[in-house]
Amino acid sequence: MAGLVDRPQQSDYVVRTIARREANGLPLMSAEIVIAGRETRERHPLSITYPLHFRKTYFAARLHGDTAKEFENQTLASCILGLPPPIGFAEKVFRSCLAPGRPYQRLSPFGVDPEEGNLRVAQRVPLASAAGLWGFAAGALEQISTLHDAGLAHGDAELHNLVVCPSPLEVVLVDFEAAVKKDELAEAAWQARREADLNPLLREAVFLQCVLGRQRGPLADASWLALDRLFRSPERFRRAMEVQPDPPE
Repeated sequence: MAGLVDRPQQSDYVVRTIARREANGLPLMSAEIVIAGRETRERHPLSITYPLHFRKTYFAARLHGDTAKEFENQTLASCILGLPPPIGFAEKVFRSCLAPGRPYQRLSPFGVDPEEGNLRVAQRVPLASAAGLWGFAAGALEQISTLHDAGLAHGDAELHNLVVCPSPLEVVLVDFEAAVKKDELAEAAWQARREADLNPLLREAVFLQCVLGRQRGPLADASWLALDRLFRSPERFRRAMEVQPDPPE
């Protein structure tokens, strides 16, 4: 397989299928890690620099956004955040660089239903684990806020689109399919998009502070102010956040 990087076959070689979605037996979307074939390298010069990359394919049965718009928005996000640029697009195919790591959602112990169940989860999370996750969450907030300040909303800033990379150790925002620019929206709609981008991360920040106790800084302040809109029973989480964790024995 490594030889395909230097001696590519005609078409892309699929290394691994990350996701495949269907409805009523009809394919909707596939997401794969591929090694670019000769056809791809001729069409998208950046695939020569990044032969191993991410390929997302939409099928006719799925209503999807404009891949050209996705390419434009991810190019803008790459400039804002200093990320590698997207590789290319066709009518139903979008290509981008890999973010080597694991989605934050897989690292987090939270997100159970009903929402109050996360209070019980918090009682079992080691302090060191919560502290590490807090650092990633704070970094993600900085990235999302930087996007917003530059006039771009992500549109799908769920925790699975925050990838924790090990080297260098950082969190990277991915998948800009639903991104939208501020100048394309009315002010009320823009504020709603900003809020929707932040909600998953702020919920996670509340859960972490149920382990760590109430913290300081932008993430802590934003999550505290958002409690009433984030939860059906905000007082239970507010009380849990104000309880200081037990000191180590």
